[in-house]
Amino acid sequence: MSDALHTGVRLPIRVRRTIDGDGQKTVAHLVHCEARNRSRPLDDCANCLDCESVHIDPLEQDWWVACRRAGVHHPTLERALVLEGDRTPVLSVVGPRVVCVEPDTSIMLARELLLEPGLTGAPVVDSAGIVVGFVSRADLLRNAGPGGATRISQIMTTPAVTVSETSSIAEAAALMSLEGVDRLPVVNNAISGRVVGVVSALDLLAWFAGLSRKRDQAHRAGS
Repeated sequence: MSDALHTGVRLPIRVRRTIDGDGQKTVAHLVHCEARNRSRPLDDCANCLDCESVHIDPLEQDWWVACRRAGVHHPTLERALVLEGDRTPVLSVVGPRVVCVEPDTSIMLARELLLEPGLTGAPVVDSAGIVVGFVSRADLLRNAGPGGATRISQIMTTPAVTVSETSSIAEAAALMSLEGVDRLPVVNNAISGRVVGVVSALDLLAWFAGLSRKRDQAHRAGS
């Protein structure tokens, strides 16, 4: 076992896949840097002096970076799970992989993509990964008749309602309620808006349910 497992905090590597208009797929690997409080490309993280090691799993089940600086000023994502909703970062419940499409991606390709289990919508991004809209299964159904649109740009919802990766779970829940949406693209900051993941209402409900169970257990233990 390497020393990195003992001295470095594990930071998960997130994968963003984007399908362009030609059906070609590009992949970006991102790591949330606690020192900068935003996600950065894996290459930047790997070249940092505080990076002790990079663990790449060919099956994409357990990708992480060991960082000696992480956890000094901010709680790790694992520790954040025990905090309340107004202090827990939304990134702690976001999955490690996200699939995006570009505006000129074909409607046919998007239909095939959104048939995958659990994938009910996708952020629409430009070539730099900056979010420009969102497309859902409902958007595709509304366009199912003859003579419909052929490109995502013609049916996507724009501008997309997004949430910053540094926002809390409570803020994400409040924004979903206010805007009447059940999925939010998670971006690395409000200015650049590069997608790092997607959070759903189901993700938030699962977290609140887990918090409720912990409170019940603590109450029973103390009574």
